[in-house]
Amino acid sequence: MGNLSLDKYTVVRILPKSRSANEFLHYKKKPMQPRINPQKTCFLLTAGIFLAGVVLVRLRLLGLPLERDEGEYAYMAQQLLQGILPYTEAHSMKFPGIYFAYAGVLAIFGQSPVAIHLSLLFVNLATAFLLFLLGRNLLGLSAGVAAGVSFGVLTLSPALQGVWANSEHFVLLPAIGGILLLRTAQDRPARFFFSGLLLGCALLIKQHAIFFCLFGVMYLGFRVVTQPQLFKKPFLGCGLFAAGGLAPVIFIALLYGVTGNFSDFWFCTVQYATEYVAMTSPDSGFANFKYNFAQILESNFPILWLSLLGLASMAWRKEVGQEYLFLIGFFVCSFLAITPGLYFRPHYFLLWAPALSLLAGAGFASLVSISSPRLKTVVPVAILTLALGLSVLMQKEFFFTLPVIKATRLIYGLNAFPESLEVAQYIRDHSQKTDKIAVLGSEPQIHFYSQRKSATRHLYMYPLMEKHTYARQMQAEMMQEIEEAQPKFIVVVNLSGFWVSPGSSPTLKDWAQDYLNSEYEISGVVDILSHEETIYKWDERGYLPQSRYHLLIYKRKI
Repeated sequence: MGNLSLDKYTVVRILPKSRSANEFLHYKKKPMQPRINPQKTCFLLTAGIFLAGVVLVRLRLLGLPLERDEGEYAYMAQQLLQGILPYTEAHSMKFPGIYFAYAGVLAIFGQSPVAIHLSLLFVNLATAFLLFLLGRNLLGLSAGVAAGVSFGVLTLSPALQGVWANSEHFVLLPAIGGILLLRTAQDRPARFFFSGLLLGCALLIKQHAIFFCLFGVMYLGFRVVTQPQLFKKPFLGCGLFAAGGLAPVIFIALLYGVTGNFSDFWFCTVQYATEYVAMTSPDSGFANFKYNFAQILESNFPILWLSLLGLASMAWRKEVGQEYLFLIGFFVCSFLAITPGLYFRPHYFLLWAPALSLLAGAGFASLVSISSPRLKTVVPVAILTLALGLSVLMQKEFFFTLPVIKATRLIYGLNAFPESLEVAQYIRDHSQKTDKIAVLGSEPQIHFYSQRKSATRHLYMYPLMEKHTYARQMQAEMMQEIEEAQPKFIVVVNLSGFWVSPGSSPTLKDWAQDYLNSEYEISGVVDILSHEETIYKWDERGYLPQSRYHLLIYKRKI
């Protein structure tokens, strides 16, 4: 007995009389069943239902026709896949990262609106997951789940044009990933580098992301100063972060420098972009913000109410003071990201959505924390259902019933986005793949759909008609390029005088009338009469458009 182990001794002492030793040993080895937490289960189930609803809505709307920005990104990505760098044969003021991202989308998913919007579904879900991780790291599981699901519902809103694959969606994925890595970096050198690299990639997609990079710099500096015990080699971490952030920018500069196209890159993304952001007065900017934010607030006020509560909850949740400093800093920098140019276009607000969603998660967690212990299961489910359910309910027609064309009309009115598909199909059927086309308007999606190169580098008409230093230069370039290319088709887009701005130079308009009358003849008319009716006339002479919203398709005379 002296060699009897403690385990055996314990077995002898606690063995029930009604069971044999073998039965007890078998019973002892059986793993304990974990207790199910009803509060967490119900809460996660509710969040999962809303997230599944977001996925179903995006799947239903995959076939939305491309809008202008999507058309620009898709066409220039199409060119990139053919070995043509952005800015060499098509001008845009956006940084080139979005074209590389779209090129990847087209290569993986295919070259169609459905493929582009399917990629957006994955990008949006990935961003929501990163926000969940960030929220959980900051304020716990419930705040993280609420933040991720709130982001999914908020970015689905038509008031933010969230179901179209604008560049802001592609900015947010690397930006949130970089900030999450920085938050969890501590003394891991690789995380500092990849955090900077992701933020640098976000900047390469759109210039507005500079404010996410600014937040990263400020937050890293704050942590180095206030938590020196976590950073054994602070200079190494900061250096790696800076190196990662600068790497994408340096790579692009070298790419355009080596290929001899740096001047085109610089003109589009810096010189003209600087003029563009200086054209709006503060009064007009405030009016733009007030109008567009009012639309967002009207349909998403329950989520935004939670965000406001999250800001206010810092008054009584003292135990998470540093986390709230993070949230407030991120909130301010995210707001600054939507301000360049003071245009405050609806999709710009997508850059603010992660900060608002994290604050909504903080507001949700604060309400749960002060609720009665007896209601711990009911309160989280009720709050989440009310906040997200009301937002979904107020937008249910767009989400669940409107066909894709009517959904597009609801947001973009009589813009020729649905009609671009028909126009492009006509051009494809009546031209060779080597033929070029020109669009006198701002509908670059026609180039993408038709798979025909633009006869001019200027895909948009409005930069040529704005009041800035380079307007006349751009007009002269367009006229010369079109005359030299002699495109097979020229599409003239008349959307109630869309491309002829009041007070702009009449040079281009006068040239277009003379050139078209002498070199081309009308082969098609697309007459947009209402949201429900569009008349297409192909190869029929003599039809006069009845609406101010129409497209004229000119074919070069033989």
